Amino acid sequence: MTKNKTGLGVLLLLAWSLLFSGRAEKETFAVFVKTFSGEYTQLNVPGIAYDYREYFNAIPGPAQLDAQQAFFEKKKTALNNFSRAQLKPVAQVTFDHLQYEIGFNLERIALEKSWVAAGRKLPDDGLFALENRKAWYAYFIKKFTSLDYTPEEIMSFGLQEVKRVQGEINRIRMETGFTDSLAFVKHLVGEKFIITDKKKLQEIFARTDSAIRKNLAAFTGDANPPAVFPMEWPDAGANTPPGMYTNHEENPYGKDVFLYNFFGGHYNSRAIEWLYMHEAIPGHHLQWSLRNDEQKDPLQDLFLYPGNFEGWACYVEYYGKSLGVFRDPYSELGKWEWDLVRSARLVIETGIHYYGWTREQALAYWKKNIPAQDDIAEREVTRVTNWPAQAISYKIGADCLAKIKEETKKKYGNAFSEARFNRAYLSFGMRPLDVVKNNFENMYAAGK
Repeated sequence: MTKNKTGLGVLLLLAWSLLFSGRAEKETFAVFVKTFSGEYTQLNVPGIAYDYREYFNAIPGPAQLDAQQAFFEKKKTALNNFSRAQLKPVAQVTFDHLQYEIGFNLERIALEKSWVAAGRKLPDDGLFALENRKAWYAYFIKKFTSLDYTPEEIMSFGLQEVKRVQGEINRIRMETGFTDSLAFVKHLVGEKFIITDKKKLQEIFARTDSAIRKNLAAFTGDANPPAVFPMEWPDAGANTPPGMYTNHEENPYGKDVFLYNFFGGHYNSRAIEWLYMHEAIPGHHLQWSLRNDEQKDPLQDLFLYPGNFEGWACYVEYYGKSLGVFRDPYSELGKWEWDLVRSARLVIETGIHYYGWTREQALAYWKKNIPAQDDIAEREVTRVTNWPAQAISYKIGADCLAKIKEETKKKYGNAFSEARFNRAYLSFGMRPLDVVKNNFENMYAAGK
């Protein structure tokens, strides 16, 4: 998890505007973006909420929604006065970003107006009871993934991924000599995989960091992220996630930190390498440290796109072996165990919010498809019930990157560069994945 920053210094805004200097139209576009950012902030549009009830309760009344609609319609008209084709590639990305946000907010306002007019009825157990649940759930999907997916597509993808990941787990089961799946599950829940010595755990995290850094150049080029410090998550409980990254500007520690859940004085050794890759390097820590180094425009401090950063952090987990980890089959297994959780969440939350599953149905699906993880079933079902579409941002985002990569490989063939691809993606910063997709070819071509 990460937090958004709220402002840019005058020098950064000046430096960014110089990207568009040389022609009056481009200078005007830079001013337009700066003005949009300032005026948008004054609208006080709520950011991402951690519970759908919080989101709905924050929806303002008709007068404020009318004011928001007028703002976005005005900006839509003004944006159309610019010729995208005459802007430099970096400005074209910003143009598309503006177009995306204007269109998305007009969709949001239409839904919110309809809900307010219908009496602000707030469902208790997810979005299924909403009068226009398909449109609402599609909206939440887009809000968290920044891509257009239907609920049916999410369900289909989830079912497909559950089957695929179960196949990977069975492959490792056979490789480790277990022909009996029940015996394998019993083996996995044994004490062998539990670390109770926090010093030993810290040492393993340090070795993991070192191994990844030795192989990072081939993955992300000259990226050299600053040190990140693993530490026990203070006050973690049974329902606390396994880990979280927080940078030095957002925490009280004064340094970039990877927090791990050591609740109960124990930690599963199979959750070391994949989680460190996700939260630290080359996941969140690397992406956010590069984001601070790259030239940004004001829009990137206004909006958060979980599909962008959770998608990246999920995507990198598939490259553990090339990054010097997953040398032990059980370390790789840990990655697939959590991938199965993520895949099942696609199915469960779509079932709850779109198909009307009860909590009992959701838990039954979990227990049927996810072995040896019953202890977190209640937590995860509660999470996807209260926070529609957030949990799908991981897999959908990673899948988006994989598809872009496949297209890029087809075009460049043997000239394709892994490091160049990854740096091209990271150079976008905090952008909607829809915008990244449409501009990736130019960014890759301009890379090194």
